[in-house]
Order: sequence, then C-alpha cells, then structure tokens
Amino acid sequence: MKKIFYILYLILLIFACVAQKPENGEIKFINDAVTNARKANKLLIVEFWAPECGSCIRMKQDIFNNEKTADFLVKNFILVQVSPADSVYKPLWKHFNLGYQSTVIYMDTNGNEIDRTVSYDGNRDSYLNFLKEVSEGRNLFSVVFSTYKKDTLNVFNNYVLAKKLLFRYQIKDAIRHYNKVLSLDPDNKARLNPECRFKISECEQMLIDRSVSP
Repeated sequence: MKKIFYILYLILLIFACVAQKPENGEIKFINDAVTNARKANKLLIVEFWAPECGSCIRMKQDIFNNEKTADFLVKNFILVQVSPADSVYKPLWKHFNLGYQSTVIYMDTNGNEIDRTVSYDGNRDSYLNFLKEVSEGRNLFSVVFSTYKKDTLNVFNNYVLAKKLLFRYQIKDAIRHYNKVLSLDPDNKARLNPECRFKISECEQMLIDRSVSP
C-alpha cells in the first residue's frame, strides 16, 4: 500500500514539474526589478531608450544621467534602463504595449504601473516637477483615471485627465477630453475653456507635425 502511495506521489510530482512553465524573460526581469525596488522601499523606473532617439538622449542628459538630479533619483527610485541592445527590450516593448522609444514606466513596490511618460519636450523643470509628484504619490495617472471613472461628466475630472494624457503623448485622447470640457461647460463656469481651446490647437498641430516628420 505504501508503495502505491509513493508511486502516485511520484506521478503527481512529475506532472507538476511538467506543468510548471519557465518564467518568461521579460516577466523575470520585471519581477527582479520590482523585488529590488521593494527591498529598497523605492519606486521603480523602467526607462526605454535608443541611441538614435533624440528625445531619449535629451532626457538622459537632463534627467536620468544628470549629476544635479542624481541624489533625488537615488533617494526615491530604482532606475532600470533598457535599450535595443538588451535581450528583453522587444519582449518588454510588447509587454507594456509601447508605441514610442522614449517611454518611461513608473511602478510601485507591488509591480503595478502607476504612471508613464512618452517623449520629452526639453522642459526640464516640468519633468522634475512630475518626478516629485510621483515620489510623493500625487497626481498619478492611476489615481486621475480612477477619479475620472467615478464621475465621467465632471468638468474638472475631464480637464485633469486631458492634461495627463497630453503629458503621456496620447494626443488624440487628450483632444477628446479637452473637447469634452467644452461641451460639458459651454458657459465657461469653470474658467477652463480658453486653455482647453489653446491645448486643442496645440495638440492638432502636434499631430500634423508628427504626420509629416520623416
């Protein structure tokens, strides 16, 4: 009887080993990075870049590889930089559903994406302010979007979401929510309409510039 139980145990063990799939490289990469960030009690930054990407290089010079920001970054974040030379670059690109090389993913200590930025316009002060907000848990996209979902007809919710979408280079989505502000508040009671119209024009020009760029 004991021999039968032993054989059954071996069979189950073999099935368990066969069923256990090896961890994908990109998942292991993320899990290891999140573990390191959790141990350090810091947020995780995954910076995607490429040597031919001008926006990426400017961001490195101004932010991630800049001596003036080094202390702040080290104090608050674990930074992982990924380029096409890394074997996990393409799998991570697909995993995060990226559309642009100059994308930076921000994750909490549980491995949840809390925000991201796309491209860099050279406004160093604006990006540093964003980094400060992330480090303090303020104005995160995850929170902004959650607030918007609770009341999609709130003028201010749409305005804040539009600003975040533009910062993330989701231009068409930003236009849609700026327009929604105008339609929800035709009398401009919130005093946001002039800025929204300006941002819509700015976004439309960005789309034109993007369509004609080589």
